[in-house]
Amino acid sequence: MKTVTDNQINGEFGESMVRTRVLSMGQVFEPNGRLETGIDGMIHLRDPKTGVALGKMIGVQVKTTAAGAYSGETEHGFDYLLKSDDLAFWRTTNVPVIIVLLRRADESFFWKSVDAGLPGEERRLRFDKKQDLFDKSAVDRIASLSIDRSTHGAHLPPLQSGEEAHLNLVEVLPPSEIFVATSPFKHARPAIAEMLRHDDREFDWVLRGGRFLSFRDPRTNAAACLVDDESVEAVETSIIADSEDRDDEISFVELLRRTMGRQLEPDIGFDKDGRSYYFRAPERKKGRSYAYTATKNQAKADVVKVYVDKKDKTRISSVRHHAFIPRFLPIGGRWFVSISPTFVFTEDGSRTHRFSSTLLTGKKKLERNDAIRGQFVMWRHLLMESGRPTAPSLFGTGSEVEPGKLRFATVRPIEMERSVPEESWKVQDPNADRLRSNEPGLF
Repeated sequence: MKTVTDNQINGEFGESMVRTRVLSMGQVFEPNGRLETGIDGMIHLRDPKTGVALGKMIGVQVKTTAAGAYSGETEHGFDYLLKSDDLAFWRTTNVPVIIVLLRRADESFFWKSVDAGLPGEERRLRFDKKQDLFDKSAVDRIASLSIDRSTHGAHLPPLQSGEEAHLNLVEVLPPSEIFVATSPFKHARPAIAEMLRHDDREFDWVLRGGRFLSFRDPRTNAAACLVDDESVEAVETSIIADSEDRDDEISFVELLRRTMGRQLEPDIGFDKDGRSYYFRAPERKKGRSYAYTATKNQAKADVVKVYVDKKDKTRISSVRHHAFIPRFLPIGGRWFVSISPTFVFTEDGSRTHRFSSTLLTGKKKLERNDAIRGQFVMWRHLLMESGRPTAPSLFGTGSEVEPGKLRFATVRPIEMERSVPEESWKVQDPNADRLRSNEPGLF
């Protein structure tokens, strides 16, 4: 008497459900039929927008289980052990091969390249339940396996549909008036010395060739010692901001930078070497966090982080400060500031670290797109908060209304025809894990 086993039923279910899932991902699944020898079928890649077949294929081995937990399964992931014979066979094929795990009880699909085994345990695959879902979000990562990595300049076409691209720009909305005056001081250096004599460090003004510019009336603050009172005049900001005179443009950019710096104080400092603004440490050798509103949800970042020496726990290795480099740009009759996230490294929260450039280089090598985007969103939020009608400290103290402030506005994202494959464009550096674990003071 002929019989059909539960395993055979499971296998048929698995291939059928994987085929349906692949079709829902906008790709084509072709079963290998009854003569398959270790590869159940092939994914034929196509452009989901145009329907054009790309001539690239991915081998698929489906492993189906009715129910039960995987090895070492937790809410975050699990392990799966490949058979030695299967792995040896897959490595002889001329196409990349993935394994797809299907559990019918909860209809969960997970996938992994068969070449993604753990170091020293090549048969053991470690699955992440969020990162390794077999659904539409995985298409670009799967497609990246078809690249011939032995050749230079290989191109991976993104297969997803369009997405929003966020520019690293924030619009600057300056006050409607600028105060212009003549000064007995020709340049800023002696004027700064005069301000310090009056015990004042509010340098939100520009002085070039005896001409004084500020968004605040100098007669109402300590800058009165720098100008001839009778020469003070309020003019429309556009007269200076839109001027074709190169000196006016340089003066206006510097005024924007100085004004922004002043309204970010006292929590934000300026690093002259890197021309960047950075979070100050609240105290020597003490960290700081900053809560902000991300694109949708509340977020929190360790903007000042203290790292202890791994060998001597009593010694501080370095202090890392979140920072950004601004660049003011006139575009289409409006002004914007570009935000380039970076870091400042100090010895104890104040003194520049003697190996700051080395630490910065190492840190930036490990930065990924999502981290940089998160830092931009944080700085954008901070700038916009600094320009509110009231001017509390970044950490919630004070509520004084300030005249002559810059305000900031978000720039709408650009709608792109294609999406950037987040996982696929990342460089797969085999030394990345070693760098993360062994490089002192980077995190």
